[in-house]
Amino acid sequence: MIRGHIDFVSRGRVEGWIFCEKLALTGHTVLAFVDDQCVGGGPISRFRQDLLEAGIGDGVVGFGFPVALEPWHDPRTLDVRLDGSTLQLKQADARLVPRDSVGEDRRRQGRDPAALAFMHERGWLSRAQFEALKTLGEFGVHVQALRLETRSRMHADLIEDVARTAGEQLELFLMQPIEIEIVEGAGPADLAAFRREMRAAFPFVPPIVGLWAKSRLHVQVAEGSHHDGTGGGRAVGGVEYGFGERHLLLLDLDAGHTFLEEARSGFTVFVPRRPAT
Repeated sequence: MIRGHIDFVSRGRVEGWIFCEKLALTGHTVLAFVDDQCVGGGPISRFRQDLLEAGIGDGVVGFGFPVALEPWHDPRTLDVRLDGSTLQLKQADARLVPRDSVGEDRRRQGRDPAALAFMHERGWLSRAQFEALKTLGEFGVHVQALRLETRSRMHADLIEDVARTAGEQLELFLMQPIEIEIVEGAGPADLAAFRREMRAAFPFVPPIVGLWAKSRLHVQVAEGSHHDGTGGGRAVGGVEYGFGERHLLLLDLDAGHTFLEEARSGFTVFVPRRPAT
């Protein structure tokens, strides 16, 4: 007989236990699903003193791993399945963390290094996509090289090409269909408003935008500061990143950043928006 329970579910993690009296399951893999879409997986390898004392095997029956839910997924429908088996654990009494306490899950949802590695190993992400998402998640910034032929081309055509690349990268990061608003002539002071708008439109993902200019510009980014929960602000001890010409900058607006004086001339911002219905 196989027994088990899902003890905890959030938008970024699932924990529980599973035990079989006749078959040792330690080391076996369990997978998390939402509507038949696999959203994560991990081994049965956690020791649980409470379960040992309750007579559940040797206590090494627990699991816990990150999950990569789509923004529209309801965590209460998540179930756990033993890989290669028909066993399915449903949530009898799912415990969801309060909305105001999911900040860390929201910042890393689907972008936790372990979740990204899981998706890469399964072929869901290319190596380039994996590295881009990992860099964004770790540092809050990523520079994307562009394949542009700039000679004898209209400015509008260049913008459309960059917008296409920005849209592909941002859609991958947000893990949902989006439209891209192209805002030309923007300045550093405009980014705070974009951050607020993205927080309202996409409450469960970081506010990532794309930045580009025809000439080379620079911004200092406090790498990793997007994890501290303070939300943007000026960079203290930031690392300088260049963007423009043949490079697109993807920036988490929760990270501290300071533009060099040259950026006052303006740049183009690619802002994710929800598709029109």
